[in-house]
Amino acid sequence: MTAIDEDAAHDRRYQELRLRVQQRHAADEVAAVEALVAATDQLLAFEDRLPVLRDLPARALSFQVVRASALATLLGGVLIVLGIWQGPLGWVWSPIVLVMAAAALRTATLPVAPAAGAHRRQRYVSAGCGATALLVGPAAMWEWPAGLLLAVVHALCLAVLLELFATLREQE
Repeated sequence: MTAIDEDAAHDRRYQELRLRVQQRHAADEVAAVEALVAATDQLLAFEDRLPVLRDLPARALSFQVVRASALATLLGGVLIVLGIWQGPLGWVWSPIVLVMAAAALRTATLPVAPAAGAHRRQRYVSAGCGATALLVGPAAMWEWPAGLLLAVVHALCLAVLLELFATLREQE
């Protein structure tokens, strides 16, 4: 083999190795771009879930308030029953006790809206429902018009709560 043939063989070998290196770099670049696209997709998916994740603690509080409202409504009904039994309240108040018992059962089984949803409205209305239910009995013992007014406010809060639930179910 002559020197020219050796130089040509060396040159071919050099070009072949250079081509392999370029192909390897191109493959690495494609893999890097694919990895970048995959990471971007994951980041966008996480960004879509972020409002829900951030709202989970508030939803947990809403859940507790709705359940506590059911207990408060039940306790308000018990207070009215005690008022009827002890004598300061007449049997006229017994339909309100039935409404409160039904409200307590419904509120106890009421699903709470999902995170990043209308659970805050449910929380506020449930809190109002529970607070008025607790005050109906004592207010009726002091002055019956105040107790009757609070019973009406309780019924309105319950109506808003149930309508809010119906609206949420329609949106699903």
